[in-house]
Amino acid sequence: MVLCLCLGVSIYFSYRDFFFKQSEEHIRNIITYVIGYIDNDDLKHCAETKVESEKYKKLMAFMDDVKEDFNPQYLYIIRPLKENGGNHVMILLSAENNYDRYENTEGNLYLGDITEDEYTKEEVDIYHNVMGEKDIVFMESNTYWGRSYCGFYALRDSTGAPYAILGVDIDLTQMYHDILDKTINVLLIIIVIGAIFIYVFLIWTSKNITGPIELLEKSAIRYIEHSKHVSSPDKLDFEKPNLDIENEVESLSNTIGQMTENIKDYMLQVISAEKETAYMKQLANTDSLTGVRNKFAYDERVENLNEKISKDRIDNFGILMMDLNFLKKINDTYGHEYGDMLIQNFCGVACDVFAHSPIYRTGGDEFVVILQKRDLENVDQLLSDFEGNLSRLSSKENAKPWEAPSVAVGKAYFDRNTDSCVEDVFRRADDAMYKRKKEMKAERTD
Repeated sequence: MVLCLCLGVSIYFSYRDFFFKQSEEHIRNIITYVIGYIDNDDLKHCAETKVESEKYKKLMAFMDDVKEDFNPQYLYIIRPLKENGGNHVMILLSAENNYDRYENTEGNLYLGDITEDEYTKEEVDIYHNVMGEKDIVFMESNTYWGRSYCGFYALRDSTGAPYAILGVDIDLTQMYHDILDKTINVLLIIIVIGAIFIYVFLIWTSKNITGPIELLEKSAIRYIEHSKHVSSPDKLDFEKPNLDIENEVESLSNTIGQMTENIKDYMLQVISAEKETAYMKQLANTDSLTGVRNKFAYDERVENLNEKISKDRIDNFGILMMDLNFLKKINDTYGHEYGDMLIQNFCGVACDVFAHSPIYRTGGDEFVVILQKRDLENVDQLLSDFEGNLSRLSSKENAKPWEAPSVAVGKAYFDRNTDSCVEDVFRRADDAMYKRKKEMKAERTD
């Protein structure tokens, strides 16, 4: 039982190290992504004046999107203070999800807010130390807001002077639950093997068994000590003792060795399967020519939206129906490779303008944009930008037909009083697109 318990503890810490490595990688990706968007001198000026600049507002919207997409527990920028006892922190920016930012705003933190009792002096002293670091600092934190795994990065102005800290927190509660569940499952297997070991030990109480058992125990202890320091399951190896006694002890040694190999293989297979599943899903949902999402991904999104509509869990969304003009003519006149260039040139413009909305290729020359959140609110401006970008391409001197896409666009918005499904909105957008197509005198001939 001691051996089983030790192996269980060892596996628990192996899982814990693995999950923490994944958390650190996730935090590092978020921090790297965000700092590439920050204008440090502008943000420092906002911190000193407590006045939001245009860049600050864009940064706040960007960090809100990052919080929605990457789903950290908290994403924020703070400045530790030394005044009033040294346990206060000034808030520069705290990212929120769309609901908390614009609807349930109670409790939100804003530029210049000073915390009162949320931090201890020891925690603020840690933040002051972080200000002197050049790399990301990781640590566990048990604060006013809960137990988290945190990553902190000191922000510096153009002179290299630190002025604030970018922080990312990940909730540890669910992670510890997952680690405990996995450890218990593996421990059940170990207990079964341990029961076999006890049975063999009670029957074979002789000199030929005591020595081999001691060797086996030492191997297990070496395995435990080694496993505490490994960073990946593929480095978790059990060194079997050299036994040549042909009895149950040798069998037990082989079984434990195989079990640890099976556990290691299982962990590696799980990790590999998760990566492969994510990759295959992305591949299955992507149009190979353009890189935008395909008809399969669109059908999945429609099914998801229809479920939300049926449960009255969505307020609004919009659909843009886009149809490329003259694709068949270019295919017939110049060849399909130039038709592909036309599609790719169109997608480049559409993806630049509608950067926050999913774009789907639902047919050869048909594309759908599903508008939500900021893109829905700014659709008229985005469409104006879209038309302007297309016009600039077509106005270029010596522009080839495939270099200047012509597109008919139709839009429609969800109306909860009349629409029972996404198809109702889609039909109106499609009708508006065909009307526009006729106005452009570009009716399809294919």
